[in-house]
Order: sequence, then C-alpha cells, then structure tokens
Amino acid sequence: MGHESDSNSADNVIRAERISKVFLHEGTEIWPFREVTLNIRRGELLAIMGPSGSGKSTLLHTLGGIEPPTSGDIWIEDHCVSAMSEKERTLLRRRRVGFIFQSFNLIPTLNVLDNVSLPLTLDGISAKESADRAAEALAKTGMSHRLTHLPTQLSGGEQQRVAIARALVIHPAVVLADEPTGNLDSRRGRDITSLLRQLAHDNRQTVVVVTHDFRVASQSDRVIVLLDGQVTYDGKPGSDEELMAAMRQESEA
Repeated sequence: MGHESDSNSADNVIRAERISKVFLHEGTEIWPFREVTLNIRRGELLAIMGPSGSGKSTLLHTLGGIEPPTSGDIWIEDHCVSAMSEKERTLLRRRRVGFIFQSFNLIPTLNVLDNVSLPLTLDGISAKESADRAAEALAKTGMSHRLTHLPTQLSGGEQQRVAIARALVIHPAVVLADEPTGNLDSRRGRDITSLLRQLAHDNRQTVVVVTHDFRVASQSDRVIVLLDGQVTYDGKPGSDEELMAAMRQESEA
C-alpha cells in the first residue's frame, strides 16, 4: 500500500479517523466503507477511484459533511464534523466546502454571474460583494466572457467551468468533485482536469475528485482506490502493480 499522510501535520485540510458508514436496506446492513483513515493536505489534488458501487461517492459526501459517518471522526480544518448538528454541518458546507457535480447543477433561469454569486447571496453577503467575488472566480476558470449567458447557451465544458467557479466563490477549504468529467467528451474532460490541477497547485486549493477517468487520476498528486469498502491503495499515480490491478478491476466493472 502507498503512503499515508502525516496525521499530525497542521497542513491537513481534512482528517478522517477510522470512519465507517452503514445503511439498512430491507433489514440488511450495507457498508459503503469501513474503518477509513485519511488525511488530505492543503493544495493537494486527490483522486478517489474504485468500481461502481464501491462507496466512492458516499465517502466523498461523508468527507464533505453532507451526512455524518456512522462511526469515527472527521475534521474539516479544526471543525469536528462528526460532532456537529445537521444545522451546523449545513453552515460549514455553505462556507468551507465547495461541491462540483457531474450534471453541473446550474440554475437554468439564472445567468452565469448570478449562478456563481448565488451561494454568497444565500449566505447574506451584499449583492455588490457577491457579484465582485463571482466575477473573480469566473476569471480563474476562464469564463469572464460569458457572464450574462444562460447555462443553455454554454457547452458542457463551459457549464462545468461555471460550476467550478461557483464552488470556488466561497473561498472554500476544500473542493469536492463527483465525476466532474463524466458528462464531457475527452477534450473537454482534459481541459477540466488541467483546470483542477492548476487550481490545486497555483492557488493551493485542496481538490478531491471521485472519478472513473484514468486521465484524471494520472494528473492527480495522489490516488486512493476503494474496493469492497476498504482503501486498498493510497499513493502516487504510476505503475504500482496494486494500483494497476485495482484500475483494471474498475474498468471491467
């Protein structure tokens, strides 16, 4: 197995200690993941891979505070997410966690600038500051020339760039992306992958990506492979036999 980051490092943005998640379905316990210990550093682009149904998205949502783990503890910066109420988790997500989804999740009746400024507006920030910060985030994603366009007037790659700007506008501790290239062709997928890598390295923005795309994984700083609810690899992308075997299993699933 690959390296595990130093749990004592002050540079860790997310720290998970022995987290597990269980769902009850028709009287049967389903464990998407068990006893996962994980530290994610500032400015790191981390890819989570594994077969369909391996618990990748559930792990991502748990790390982001969408729902608490069944057991174990998670910290985002110095906030213990697993000890928070639902309201406290909601506020933390709104202010410290940016989310990117495969389907973009843009509001079709709002233009680009308003889509990106919406999280700030909902948090009570003035219209002027919200618009200024939205324009700044859109500049980082190369979308300054589309401020007044509606989502339907954009390509898929452009819509995902707007969605990334919306995730960045809150100045998050971490950006969590669930299959961000899944609805894009290979060229636009490469563009989005390059953008996420640039954000991590140039802006010290921590980015965690759930992906089936080997090209995304190869551009990441670190890869985690989740199989049968367990982290079976944690290390750099490359020719490691264990990682390659896991990738082959993922591609055949």
